[in-house]
Amino acid sequence: MTDWQRLEQIIRWTGLSTNAFAFSIGLKRSQNLYQIKRHRNRISKDLADRIVRRYPVFDRSWLLTGDGPSPDLSSLPLPPRPDTASGRIPFYPLDALRLASDPSLLATAQPDGHLSIPGIDDCDLAALCTGDHMAPDIPSGAIVALRRVDPQGPVLPGEIYLLVTSEYARMGYIRPDRKVAAGLWLDPPSGSDQPPLGLRRERIRHLYLVQGIVIRKVL
Repeated sequence: MTDWQRLEQIIRWTGLSTNAFAFSIGLKRSQNLYQIKRHRNRISKDLADRIVRRYPVFDRSWLLTGDGPSPDLSSLPLPPRPDTASGRIPFYPLDALRLASDPSLLATAQPDGHLSIPGIDDCDLAALCTGDHMAPDIPSGAIVALRRVDPQGPVLPGEIYLLVTSEYARMGYIRPDRKVAAGLWLDPPSGSDQPPLGLRRERIRHLYLVQGIVIRKVL
């Protein structure tokens, strides 16, 4: 199966035109997709990342290489409806850890409106931080705006991330482990008595950068 044939399967599944599909994954122009159709380009890592970030039911390795069985599109949940308003973040009134760790839930859940946060326009979703696991830095009931990033890419020390492994989903401050290759530390919020959590990058299935925090006041 060629790169275009794999890409065409996904576009047909979304029910979008090629131009609308390009817009839905954040491309300003669809020309690159047509270059793949003409066999002049291949699916790049950036393009695969964009597709998986928007449609996480697809496997990145399958997109890039075609290795493994083709996805059974008839059994996949319906694709999320694209938001065409620039700078508007779909808001889901669900726990962020649960939503990020369940691709099928993310693909089928419907946003309860959209948020416009000044200075933040490159996020995939916004959801609730429930419980006190990130207090006081993120109080319970706050809304976190999340942008999906490459687990193997660089991380920003001092920033809050949400990470998902096959065993758990957690939020915290990520920093590289200087003593272990491909190792990371997940630090708890300030004032917490919880110890840092060490892990290796290959264990991370999904990684989100917390781009913004909206604290709601209850009157």
